[in-house]
Amino acid sequence: MGLKELLAFQAVIEQGTFAKAAEKLHYAQSTVTAQIQRLEKELGFKLFNRGWEAELTEAGKLYAGEVEGLIRHWIHVHNQALSLGDEEKGVLTFGVIEPAAENGLAQLMENFRKSKPGIECRILIDSSERLARAIHTGEIDLALCGRPRDMGSAYFESLYEEEIAFIVDRSHPLGGQDRLRVEDFYRYPLIAGGEDCLYHLRLKQEFSTYPTKPFTCTVSRLSSIPALTRAMGGIGAVVSTMPVPQEMRCIPYTLEHSRIPVGLLWSEEERRPCPGRDVLEQLIRSAHKMSET
Repeated sequence: MGLKELLAFQAVIEQGTFAKAAEKLHYAQSTVTAQIQRLEKELGFKLFNRGWEAELTEAGKLYAGEVEGLIRHWIHVHNQALSLGDEEKGVLTFGVIEPAAENGLAQLMENFRKSKPGIECRILIDSSERLARAIHTGEIDLALCGRPRDMGSAYFESLYEEEIAFIVDRSHPLGGQDRLRVEDFYRYPLIAGGEDCLYHLRLKQEFSTYPTKPFTCTVSRLSSIPALTRAMGGIGAVVSTMPVPQEMRCIPYTLEHSRIPVGLLWSEEERRPCPGRDVLEQLIRSAHKMSET
């Protein structure tokens, strides 16, 4: 039996139906059905009473009690086999928030490639909240992101802090001001990251004490904010590490909570082999220490 069959069995138990399990695993339902049938054929007994709801047979209930241990054992054996080979191979999936992707991802991948040339990397660039959901569903093994609101079974290790900054066009009526005032956000559009973006959520919290919120235009890619800010004659909310075009300038504004911790996020539930993850984590930590010095 393989890990895919064991994970499919576990997903059907957790989700209650083959259809929901397939959705969670990003498979077609027929694929999950085939995986369960292969597992049943190898075991020599039925695991489920077929029907709309996936009801375990008596034998299936006994086997379900052992599946977590079987998955852990399979992963251990797989990792041992990899360590005995001359070169570790496999696929590592991880996520990065856009500011981190713009500042150092290329160098990180170059260093990782030198250390682990046999490991393929699949990178998801998205908001912290969406990366956290991808961690929970097992879509990715590791993320460099902000601390999510819902930690679930994940663990977060803070490495550094990002700070929210505000930009305007130099020719904008606010371009000559030394500091933004709260009324400025009600006179001009606010251009910010999408609603899943931690920076957007922090701004939403900032203005929640006022009777109304500023007129806000959201965009999922932070790199698009400067151009939109210029086109709309507004105020752009970015992060301080983001390069600002020469025709724009940052103007200070005091936020009650302007800093957002960024670090490594991973699941405490080891469900599949993660080749090279330890090396990637170490490279990220080392890059952070170098940037501090």
